[in-house]
Amino acid sequence: MTLDEIKKMRRQQFLLMNVLLLILVTFYLILIQIIGVTSSQFFITLGVVLLIQSIIGFIRINSTKSLFSIYEKVSLYEKQKMGAEWKKQRKISYIWMLITSSFLFTQAYLNRDISGDFLKFDIRYMVLMLIFILGLSNLSLLIHVKKVDSSKAAQDLKGYTRKTNITAVLLGAISAIILIFITLFYIMI
Repeated sequence: MTLDEIKKMRRQQFLLMNVLLLILVTFYLILIQIIGVTSSQFFITLGVVLLIQSIIGFIRINSTKSLFSIYEKVSLYEKQKMGAEWKKQRKISYIWMLITSSFLFTQAYLNRDISGDFLKFDIRYMVLMLIFILGLSNLSLLIHVKKVDSSKAAQDLKGYTRKTNITAVLLGAISAIILIFITLFYIMI
């Protein structure tokens, strides 16, 4: 693959990721507003989605096939470039999905006795959260792309999955703290 082809592929990857994220989050929030769900139902729905994704991921761990051709192209490129780290990275991401799914099911259980509709979302707050999520998603993908694309051989990426996960946990903790402060600041205004 030439450098221009890689840049074009990465632009398409970023564009599709952002469009899909915007569409899915917007659809989910509109659906919640229309049908009104309890917090328990909200957590169960998200937990089931992540559980299904992780199960399908484990079943197709070596597959580069995707619903979207650009993701298939990226997977083929990264599988060839990363070597064994590609499979490790996928396996760890599916494990994280299972952990997150378990956390969401726990939240559903803990919120089972709370009756009434789920919070009616404030549009300004949700736009702020969506921008924050898009920013984090783009930042993490940008870091990944730079590391993978700049490597010359699979040996350059040895230990990449472990380092990435440590960084992800740290960024996740920092992001959670930032989200808490944003939420508290927003509530106080």
